Amino acid sequence: MVNKQNFYETYQYFDKSVIIEIIDIFISEYAERFEKLSKNIAERDFQKMRFNAHSLKGVIANFSAPEPLEMVRSFEKTSASLLDNNGEGFNEPLMISNLEEIRKATVIMARQLDEIKHELLSKN
Repeated sequence: MVNKQNFYETYQYFDKSVIIEIIDIFISEYAERFEKLSKNIAERDFQKMRFNAHSLKGVIANFSAPEPLEMVRSFEKTSASLLDNNGEGFNEPLMISNLEEIRKATVIMARQLDEIKHELLSKN
C-alpha cells in the first residue's frame, strides 16, 4: 500500500523526529475518523460525511498510499453526490461496506507506516 520510495522522497528533507510524529499522529487518530464516518452514515449526515471523508483523504494523501487514497476519494465523491441530491440513491449497506474496505486498507497502511517509523528509529 505505502510506496516506500515515494514516501522517503516526499519526506527526504524532513527531520526524522517530525516524520515519526506525523506517523504517530495518524496512527493515534485514524480509528476515530472511521467512527465519525460510521456515525455520519447512520445519521444520514451527508454534509459531515463529505467533510470527514475529505479530511481523511487529505491525511491519507500524505503517505504515498494510492489504494486507500483512491478508495476514500470515491467515498468522498459519493458523499458529495448524496449531499447535492438530498440523499437520493443512498444505500446504507453499500456505504458501510465501502467504509469497511477503506478501513481495512487503512489498517494495512498504518502497519506499514509503523514499520517505516521503526526503520527510522533504528537509523543513526
